[in-house]
Amino acid sequence: MLKKTFILGLLPALLVMLSGSLAQATYLYPFHVFTANGDYFDSTELNMYMVVSNGFEQVDFTFYNISSVQSSLVRIYFVDGSLLDIASITNGPGTSFSEVYPGPGNLPSGEMIGFVADGELSIGAVAPPPENGVNPPPPDEWVEINFDLVPGGTLEGVISELNSGVLRVGIHIIDLPDGSSESAIAIPEPATVGILGLGVLTLLRRKR
Repeated sequence: MLKKTFILGLLPALLVMLSGSLAQATYLYPFHVFTANGDYFDSTELNMYMVVSNGFEQVDFTFYNISSVQSSLVRIYFVDGSLLDIASITNGPGTSFSEVYPGPGNLPSGEMIGFVADGELSIGAVAPPPENGVNPPPPDEWVEINFDLVPGGTLEGVISELNSGVLRVGIHIIDLPDGSSESAIAIPEPATVGILGLGVLTLLRRKR
């Protein structure tokens, strides 16, 4: 069973992130773990999410780890959709991701859910992965992938594909306290985030 937790503790970081994007539609997707390799697969302490937004003629995917337990998001995989290719990767504090990375080419255990990644759209932390992955704060670590779209592609089209399951995103999490690793996927139907104070708070409360 997928883990269904989402915590209000991400609100301050989200407000900072959106402070320069008042007019920009932004969509927030939590990740749900679908494997059960260790003691933390259903832990409420394990929380990761991505934010999808408009770039300049692109769509940006930014990944965060706000877990309260030791963990490292080290690989990100994409399946299908209207993403054309990776335009750039922006590494935040403490992270180092590349299209050339150690580890499997497909999301570990992805075959359980019919997940077959497009290798040209996937990235991972360079060696050593735990140190260069997205780890819990402090500091606030993140990695952003900027995608070019197929001709005629739009942010709204990408969001529709994510919500319908045409486009799927998976992550691999390692370095959990018991030595285990887990795989997770972004769940459909995101919170559509504005920066109107109570509006953001209400949306996040509904996801708890």
